[in-house]
Amino acid sequence: MTAGFGFVIWQKRAGLVAMVLLVAALLSLADALVGGFRGGGGLIELLPGDHYLISGPLPPRTEAIRDFVIDGQPDDGSVRLIPKTIFSGYWFGGSMWRGAIEVDPHAQEGHHVFRVKDPYGEKQNPALVFNVRVWPDQATLNAHSPSLLTRLTGVSPFVVAVAFALGGIAGMAANFLFGRLWARHLHTHHCGEIYKLRQTERGTEITCELHCGRALQPGMDGAVYRPSGELLGAAKVINCENGEVLLLISQSIDVRLGDVACVQVESKQNGSERGSSAV
Repeated sequence: MTAGFGFVIWQKRAGLVAMVLLVAALLSLADALVGGFRGGGGLIELLPGDHYLISGPLPPRTEAIRDFVIDGQPDDGSVRLIPKTIFSGYWFGGSMWRGAIEVDPHAQEGHHVFRVKDPYGEKQNPALVFNVRVWPDQATLNAHSPSLLTRLTGVSPFVVAVAFALGGIAGMAANFLFGRLWARHLHTHHCGEIYKLRQTERGTEITCELHCGRALQPGMDGAVYRPSGELLGAAKVINCENGEVLLLISQSIDVRLGDVACVQVESKQNGSERGSSAV
């Protein structure tokens, strides 16, 4: 059994790592969602020197950018809303405008509310109200983030969630690979994991993942091992039908689900081959 013990160890480790990483990904995603609910609700947070693209519908009764009235720009011009072009809407074909909010590299911290409207006093369109918060630096912006991960690490929780998820998927793939290698190793050496135990008057009956066939017949000798390779005791095949191999352990041993049973299969070339001894 010692030859294949590494497959079991690494399969368990990979599975544990995958579970931890996927749980971390879910927690990171939850932090992102909670942060979104607690967020500023449309607040645009910028830093000095930023250039933030915006768009919106035309104000009522306007046809050109020159007709726009923009309220809320500071007197020093450190934060400016600049409409640039007019284009046709993608869905309904109405006219829209595209522009940007530009922050001067020396802008001071502050909150600004920009309103884009028409010069005729029509009702203000809520879609044309832009709440802008200027922070002095990235550290201050992170410190005021509604996301715990961003406050602690400065990284977006969505980025963290994706990184953990990719690591978890890689761990699952490794777990699957080592599981396949372990199953192939057991099959090669006429062994199988025990998945059913039953106490009887004759002893302990065990059912393992071995396939019935010409090579396996009632009366064949076998042995039971821990996955680590520790020999627990002898067993004997008592039944082989319906795709299940049933073995009997007559002596009293501490056998558990997940232990391994191996059968000594006769070899055509060497007379007999102990399938359990090579595992």
